Amino acid sequence: MRKLSEQEIERILSFLKEGKPLPEDYRTILFDTKKEYELVYDGKEREEDILADTMAVPLQKVKTFRNGKNDDGWTNMLIFGDNLQVLKTLLQMKQEGKLKNADGTPGVRLVYIDPPFATKQEFRGSQDQKAYQDKIAGARFLEFLRKRLVFLRELLSEDGSIYVHLDQRKGHYIKAILDEVIGEHNFKNQIIWKKTNSPKSQAVEFGNQHDIIFLYAKNTSYFKLITIYREVEDSYKDAFVHDDNDGRGPYQTVALIAGKSQRTAGRKVFEFRGISAPWLYSEENLEVFWKEGRIYKTRGEDTD
Repeated sequence: MRKLSEQEIERILSFLKEGKPLPEDYRTILFDTKKEYELVYDGKEREEDILADTMAVPLQKVKTFRNGKNDDGWTNMLIFGDNLQVLKTLLQMKQEGKLKNADGTPGVRLVYIDPPFATKQEFRGSQDQKAYQDKIAGARFLEFLRKRLVFLRELLSEDGSIYVHLDQRKGHYIKAILDEVIGEHNFKNQIIWKKTNSPKSQAVEFGNQHDIIFLYAKNTSYFKLITIYREVEDSYKDAFVHDDNDGRGPYQTVALIAGKSQRTAGRKVFEFRGISAPWLYSEENLEVFWKEGRIYKTRGEDTD
């Protein structure tokens, strides 16, 4: 902390004597926030106060869903209640060793949240029943979500990650808050979720065509994507009609020379293996294909 001048000390004392809050510019002078930067807004609380002052609620089992015969390891929970208070309870469970992954590591490995978007609307179900309200806006919305992000950060396991789904209304604010709460260095990507394949044409404004999902890792050194394979569909297999029985398996052929619809004024025509044509690949790549035995002459030079 830098040394305060006599005038600054007197000014601070006058605020304290009168019971007035200190101006925002004194906060970074008097207290070490340990943050390079942060988003400042009305009503923002200290993380320590959020974690300490939030009340936990006991979880009461209402119904158990069986997962076949062997359900001893089935630990998923569907919880109904105030999610902030529930998060405090889950954090206590983590600290007590009761919330852990299948391999015994404490915490939660994956978090995906789709919070309200600050639309100031009330949403109803298919039978016109009340679904939920999305009327918290402005600074209240930012703090509403930030409090939950603070708890979610604490709940994540060391190799955990969090996906936060938002739209254009508050996404830019929440990105700054996520950088502050979870760490800018832990930001992995902004994922675009395209909502429609048919862009809407609007006369008065640009249409909203996508939402955004922010991906953060608790610790980037532990973060990794796991490749998941699935059975190849028959419709895809049917396209591979050729097989030279050379151990490389079935394959399909694709054109190497541009057809009429692909020929543009800028496409380069050059000679390869005695054929002058507007090739779709560079001469270097064609040479690689040739050496690997992957080029086949299926008909005459005229590919149209």
